[in-house]
Amino acid sequence: GLGDVYKRQEYINQRKNLLVLINVFSYGFITLMALICVANVFNTISTNVMLRRREFAMLKSVGMTKKGFYRMMNYECILYGIKGVALGLPVSLAINLLMARSIGFGMNIGVLIPWKSVIIAVGSVFLVVFATMIYSMGKIRNDNPVETLRNENL
Repeated sequence: GLGDVYKRQEYINQRKNLLVLINVFSYGFITLMALICVANVFNTISTNVMLRRREFAMLKSVGMTKKGFYRMMNYECILYGIKGVALGLPVSLAINLLMARSIGFGMNIGVLIPWKSVIIAVGSVFLVVFATMIYSMGKIRNDNPVETLRNENL
C-alpha cells in the first residue's frame, strides 16, 4: 500500500544521506592526507636547499652561471619526481589489485586501473616538487657567495 511506498522512500533517502556522509568523510580524509604529504615534501625540499646554501655558494664562486645552476636544480627536481613516482606507483597499483581481489571474494574479476587518476597524481607530484624548488630557490637567489661561505651558521 501507500505506507510501504513511504517506508521505501524513507529508506532510500536514508541510504542517500549515508552515502553523502561517507563521501564527505572520505574526500575530507583524502584531502587532509594530500595536504600532509604536500607539507612534508615542501618541508623536506626547502630544508634540503637551505642546508646546501654553502654548496651552492661554492659552485657560484667557482663560476657556475645562473643558467647552469637552474639547469642543475631542474634535473634534481626531475630526479625527485621520478624517484617518488617510481616508489609510489607500484605500491598504489599493488594496493589496487589487493582491493579488487578482496572485493571480488575470490572471483576472478577484472582490475580497472584508473589511468586518469594516475596521470593526475604523477602530474601533481612533479608540480609540487617544482613549485617547492622554485620557492626555495627564490629564498637563496640573491645570496652573496662570499658572505654565505664565510658564515659558519646556517
